[in-house]
Amino acid sequence: MPEEYVVSGTIVYGDDFEVRDGYVAVRGGKIREVGFDRTRGDIHGLVCPAFINAHTHMGDSIAKDLPYMPLADLVAPPDGLKHRILRDAASEDLQNCMISTLADMAATGTCHCIDFRESGVAGAKLLRGVAGNRATIMGRVAGDDTPEDVLKIADGLGISGAGDISRDLLLEWAGKASRAGKLVGIHAGEAGRGDIGPALEASPDFLVHLTHAGAGDIRKVADADIPVVICSRSNAATGAGFPPLMKMVSAGLLLALGTDNVMLNGPDMFREMEWTSKAFLHNDAYTLRMAILNGAELLGCGEAKGSIITGKDADMLVLNQNSDNLKCSRNPLSSIVRRARPDDIEHTIIGGRIWQKSSRKS
Repeated sequence: MPEEYVVSGTIVYGDDFEVRDGYVAVRGGKIREVGFDRTRGDIHGLVCPAFINAHTHMGDSIAKDLPYMPLADLVAPPDGLKHRILRDAASEDLQNCMISTLADMAATGTCHCIDFRESGVAGAKLLRGVAGNRATIMGRVAGDDTPEDVLKIADGLGISGAGDISRDLLLEWAGKASRAGKLVGIHAGEAGRGDIGPALEASPDFLVHLTHAGAGDIRKVADADIPVVICSRSNAATGAGFPPLMKMVSAGLLLALGTDNVMLNGPDMFREMEWTSKAFLHNDAYTLRMAILNGAELLGCGEAKGSIITGKDADMLVLNQNSDNLKCSRNPLSSIVRRARPDDIEHTIIGGRIWQKSSRKS
């Protein structure tokens, strides 16, 4: 990797995602300078922060595109179809599938993901071995494992739902994670609203879905200042319904974007953004924020990731503005959200390392 290089062009700059012409100087994996003159860089194009996919299940990539079926039959522990498949899968096969999914995420512009990893300690170890620091691992207690065992490996506990375990156990596990300085994430409100209240009792660091949240639920989540990850394509695929996104935005919730189970959806944030903006928000700037900076803020690393600002990690995408897909755009930010595709990416930069068309260059 060159010690220092310059990326130039049209830049989606800062925490407000302002579109400006300029350049970004990168050194040692960090953004060392951002300027707004006509400097021509070593790499040139439409420059956007790389995506943070705030909810995945990479292990589920072992079984892609299963038949449509009721949500509980598909994913409910312990005997939903996906759990039966995971129990029967060989570790080597799971590992290879997760490696492929990480490569797919890099090729579609994602620099980091938050993954709910089933299979206890063994599952968390398997993902840690293939993902390193590219995934925040939300482990799940399984078999004879204790929460303490899982938390030694994982970055937190990813709980399938407040109704899947007893209230006492939920509060106990959440308390142990919090005391260990680890995250707690809980699926809530996906199939119905009944598990939202119990989930809030556990004081999680974030919730996932809230598809069936009512106005009172949204108000309670806002009052508790708990971020929410939205996975609306997944909700559509499972027949769970559509999240009340506009009401959540109006309530001031911190909303991040995830693609959810790899068995249902490819982990392509371009598709997720297009769906979210066109079907729900009609707000491209906020949708882009959901896909990038809000995920970083949910993780507590907004000072280091999630936007193009001096001092932050050099995680960027450089798109070809002259591609047949993007040329003639009147609004580059909107085109990233509504129209861009992975084949528009000329360079992916993660931690300062450069890939060109998915091939490592430095």
